[in-house]
Amino acid sequence: MTKQINKRWQSLLLAITATLIVLGASSSVFAQKAADKYPKPDFSAMEEYWEVVDYEYDFTTMVPNLIVIAKPKQRVVPVGWDITWLDSKGVKIERYMLYFSPGQVQRSKIGDPIRGESKAPFKRFMSQVKSVTVKENPDAGDARTEN
Repeated sequence: MTKQINKRWQSLLLAITATLIVLGASSSVFAQKAADKYPKPDFSAMEEYWEVVDYEYDFTTMVPNLIVIAKPKQRVVPVGWDITWLDSKGVKIERYMLYFSPGQVQRSKIGDPIRGESKAPFKRFMSQVKSVTVKENPDAGDARTEN
């Protein structure tokens, strides 16, 4: 009887472990599909100052986010950028600020990857998004990278 109970517990633990592995793999697949599903932001305005390495949408939090990984190309770089999600007619759906922490920029070296974040439209509105523009926000300030 005890052997039967132990085998059931082992089977249950094995099933739970397999489920957790599948769910973990699925969440990364879903994150990749979210980036592929929605228009890529036009980061061309940032190219003089930043090399954008990667970006992803995060809809798992209460307020959705756009996360951008970028490397400063110069000693002094702007840290605040206006980011606007537009529909097919160019009408604004949402506008937020993409922001890189000045403290993090100041502690980094040119070419070090840094994480920037912005709020993003809620997932239910993303089907309307046809383009995403990024422009420098002159009021956000600049930060210096360490040499």
